[in-house]
Amino acid sequence: MPADVVIPKNELSEFDLPRICVITGQTEGVSFKPVKFAWYPRWLLIFLPFAALIVLLIAMVLTKRAKGTLPFSEEGWARWQRSKLLFGLSFLATIAILVGGIAVFAGKGDGTPIVVAVLVAVLVPIVAYFTAVKGRVPLVRKIDERTITLRLPSDSAATTIAAHLNSGRRPRSAQHPLELRSA
Repeated sequence: MPADVVIPKNELSEFDLPRICVITGQTEGVSFKPVKFAWYPRWLLIFLPFAALIVLLIAMVLTKRAKGTLPFSEEGWARWQRSKLLFGLSFLATIAILVGGIAVFAGKGDGTPIVVAVLVAVLVPIVAYFTAVKGRVPLVRKIDERTITLRLPSDSAATTIAAHLNSGRRPRSAQHPLELRSA
């Protein structure tokens, strides 16, 4: 079952994270691999059908990024790479279906084939997301100025990482008032 974990952006490194694969939960044969994440407010997608270009411009402005390294087993890293490849190819397939549909069916009296091509083109990345990405690889839930919230496929990895990150910290209520202001 996927679980969320909040990681400070400056602790996305092999020096600050335990050696447990974020995908499989394995602790043997784990190495740290470079990763990049981007996040934008998902409420923007509501407006996509009405003003796609404006939504894309606003998303570019509001996008927050984080990069670092995460622990992966060989199996987990292969799954991460495969999901990125399949999701990227789904967008290429979408473009190919749209261009092909317009080229083949343009000028035909009945617009039904073009509508079907558009629907298939829209469904390809959605199906790819649910079959290759969701629940199978780390997903960004939120990025702010200091932290990144990831949904990890491995509940044991999320629990271990959260416990590791919180092990040396005092609860906020036990901190000195000056520490609270600087945090």
